[in-house]
Amino acid sequence: MEFELRDKIDDQYKVIEKHRGGMSVVYIVLDEFSQRHFAVKTLKEELLSDRAAVNRFSREAKTWLNLGRHPNIVEAIIYREIEEQPFLFLEYVEGTDLQSLFDAESRLFPPQLLRFAFQVCAGMEYVHNLPIGPEGRGVVHRDLKPSNLMLTRQADVKVSDFGLAKVHGGGTRITDAGLGLGTYLYMPPEQFMDAASADRSSDIYSMGVVLYVATTGQMPVQGENVGAVIRNILNREPVRPSQLVKNVPEALEEVIMRCLAKERVDRYQSFSELARALGDVESSILEAVAGEETWECQGCGYLTQHSYRACPVCVGTMHRITYRPDGEAESEAAAPQTEPPQAPAEVSEAPATDETTAAAADGLYERARKWQAEGDLRRAIALLRQVLTINPDHNEARQSLDEAALALVKQGSEKVTRAYNWPMFRGNITRTGYTPEVVLPPLQRRWQTTVGEWIIASPVVSNGIVFIGGGAGEGRQSGRIMAIAGQSGETMWEEDLAHEVVLSACVLDGKTVLFGVHNRLIALDVRTGHLLWQVVVVAQVSASPVAWENTVYFGTDDGRLLAVSSQSGQQIWEFQAEMGIYSSPLVWQGRVYVGSLDHHLYALDSTSGRVAWQFMAGGELYATPAFHQGRIYVSSADHRLYCVDAATGRRVWDFQTDGPIESSPAAWQSFIYVGSRDRRLYAVDAATGTHLWHFEAGDWVNSSPAISGRTVYCGSHDKNIYALETHTGVCLWQYETGGEIQSSPAISDRSVYVASNDGNLYCFRPRL
Repeated sequence: MEFELRDKIDDQYKVIEKHRGGMSVVYIVLDEFSQRHFAVKTLKEELLSDRAAVNRFSREAKTWLNLGRHPNIVEAIIYREIEEQPFLFLEYVEGTDLQSLFDAESRLFPPQLLRFAFQVCAGMEYVHNLPIGPEGRGVVHRDLKPSNLMLTRQADVKVSDFGLAKVHGGGTRITDAGLGLGTYLYMPPEQFMDAASADRSSDIYSMGVVLYVATTGQMPVQGENVGAVIRNILNREPVRPSQLVKNVPEALEEVIMRCLAKERVDRYQSFSELARALGDVESSILEAVAGEETWECQGCGYLTQHSYRACPVCVGTMHRITYRPDGEAESEAAAPQTEPPQAPAEVSEAPATDETTAAAADGLYERARKWQAEGDLRRAIALLRQVLTINPDHNEARQSLDEAALALVKQGSEKVTRAYNWPMFRGNITRTGYTPEVVLPPLQRRWQTTVGEWIIASPVVSNGIVFIGGGAGEGRQSGRIMAIAGQSGETMWEEDLAHEVVLSACVLDGKTVLFGVHNRLIALDVRTGHLLWQVVVVAQVSASPVAWENTVYFGTDDGRLLAVSSQSGQQIWEFQAEMGIYSSPLVWQGRVYVGSLDHHLYALDSTSGRVAWQFMAGGELYATPAFHQGRIYVSSADHRLYCVDAATGRRVWDFQTDGPIESSPAAWQSFIYVGSRDRRLYAVDAATGTHLWHFEAGDWVNSSPAISGRTVYCGSHDKNIYALETHTGVCLWQYETGGEIQSSPAISDRSVYVASNDGNLYCFRPRL
C-alpha cells in the first residue's frame, strides 16, 4: 500500500513528505521513538504484486546496505518487510541536490564545481573498491547524475540512489520501466548495448556528463526523444566546452572530454585517477576566475556568481567577494557580525582526582572573581559557568554568577526607555515577544486581580489598560473578559460570557479590543466594553486574532483562516487548511504566516489568501511563529524548533528538544528562546540552530517567553514566573503563583503582567 502525509508506517514512522519516482516511492518520515528523520524507499503499490520487481528491490537494498558508511555516500540503515511490503530505510539528507543547482544557475562557479567533484570522486572510489561481490571488486552505480548527488546543509556531496547498481562480476538484468530521459542523457554508450557489462569507466563517463553540464550549462548530446538521445550518444562527438563558453581552461576541457570518450579504454580508469587530474588543473581553473565578483555563503561556504538573497544550499546569508587566484576570498560586503553569546571559556586539563578537581575549580573561580572585580563581566560569567560544570556544589561560584549576571543586566539597561504598548499576543505583528522597553529584575508584586477560576490566555496592554479573559466557572462552562487599569489593578469593566475565554485579545488603534469567544469574534469598545460588531463562524475560534492595515486575521478549529474588515467584521477572504488552526498568525511585508494541526506552516498573500508556499514539520503546529531577520521560527509537537526562510519556505535548520513544543519562540538579536515540555527553556543561535544554554524549570514550559532589555521572562507549569539573563540563562528572579503558568508575559509601562491558572492576573514592577 501507499501512505499519505501524516500516516504512520508500522505505527511508528510518521510520513511528512512523499515523492513518487519511476518505480518507487520515497517517504521522508519522523521516527516517533527516536525523533530522527529517515528517507524510506519502497516500491509503488502497483508493483508490489510483481515478484520480479520485489526481488530486484531486495537486491538493490542488499547492495546498498553492503556499502556501509562513508561521508560522501548516503547510508542505508536497515531493510524491513512490513506486512509483506519491502522498505529500505536510508540516511535523511537535509538539503538539496546538484540538479536543483543546475536548474537555478545553469553553470556552476568553477572553484565550487571542483569542491563538489573531489567529493564525488572520493565517494565513488570508495564504492568501486569495496571488497564485496563474487570477485570482491566493488559496486558500479550505473545511474550517476545530478539528481542523485545530494547536498547537505554544509554543502557536502553524498552519492545516492543505487537502484540500478550492480555488484562487479555479478549478472544483472534491468528494464527500461521508470527510466526517464534524464537518466539516458547521462548513460555511456556501452550501457545501451549491454547494461550488464557496465563497469567503473561507465560511471566515469556519467561523471564527465555532470562536469560538462556544470561547465557549459548544456548537455554534451541531446535529442527530442529517447531514440534520438541513444543514437547521438552512440555516434556523435560532443561540442568542446570552449566553443560554448568563454575562458574554459584548456586543461579542464581535456579532463572532461577524456571522461566522455566513446571507448572505455580512452577514459580515466578510476575516480582516484580523475581526482588527480582535476587536482592538476585546479590552479589554471582558479587563475581563470581571478578577480571576478563572486558571492559566498557565510554558513556553508557555497560559492556562486548569482546574487541570491539567501544561499540555495543552506539558506544562509550571502556576501559579495572578489575571488583571488590562490582560492582565498577578499570580502567586499560582508554581513555585520553579531555580538557573540558569551566570551569563550578557558579550558583546563581534566582532573585526575577529587582533590585536583576542587583545586582546578578554585583556581578558575579566583580568576573569574578577578575579572568580575575588573568589570569584565562576560569573561567572568563564562568562567563561573565552567566552575559549576566541574563542581556543581561550588556555592561561592553560584552566588558570584548570579551577581555578575545581574550586574551585566544593569550595565546594559542604564538608558531610559519610554513605555511601549503590548496590544496583541507576543506583543506585535511579527510575534517576536520583544519590547525595547527595559523592565529590570528583581521585581516585586504590585497587585493581583482575580479574573475567574483559571486563566490560560495571555494578557495584552494598550494605553495603560490590561485586557484579559479566563474561565469563570469550574469545568470551563462560563467565562469572563476584563479591562484592568495597569497602574492600580482596578477593574474598569468586565463582561461575563456563556463560554470560557482561552485566547488573547487584540487592540486596534487603542479604541477597539477583539476577543475570540467560542464561535464568535467580538469587537468591544476599550473604555466601556460595549459591543461594536461581531463575526459568527460555524466552528470554534481557536487562534488569537492579529490586526494589520484595517484587516483582522484569526483561525478556527475546522482549519479556516479568515480575514475580515477591522471596521465592520465583513469577510475579505478565507483560507482552508486540512486541520485546525490553533496558531495565532503573524503578518509581515504582505504575507500572513500561520501554522496548523495538519503539520504545515503556510505563507499566504495578505490581500487574497493565496498560498505562496507551505512547509511541513513532523508534528502539529500549536505555537505561533515568529519573524526575525528574514526567517520564520516555529515550534512543533515533534519536539523541534524549525527555522524556515521567509521568502522560499525552505528549512534552514531545526533544533530538537526532549519533549513536544507548544511554546511560541521569542527572538532577539542572534538569540531564539523557546520552552519545551521537557521542563527546559532553551536559548538557540538564530543563524545556525546551535544550542547556547538552557534553564531547568520544575515542570513543563509551555509559556511563551518575552524579552525586555537583557532579561527573558517566562512562566512554567511549576507555578513560577522566571527572569533569566539573556546571554547565560542565569535566573535573576522568580515568583511562585498559586497555579500553573501557561500564559505568556506582557511587558508594558515598566510592568510585567502574567496570568496564572489560579485565576489571577499579576502585575510586577522593579523594586525601588
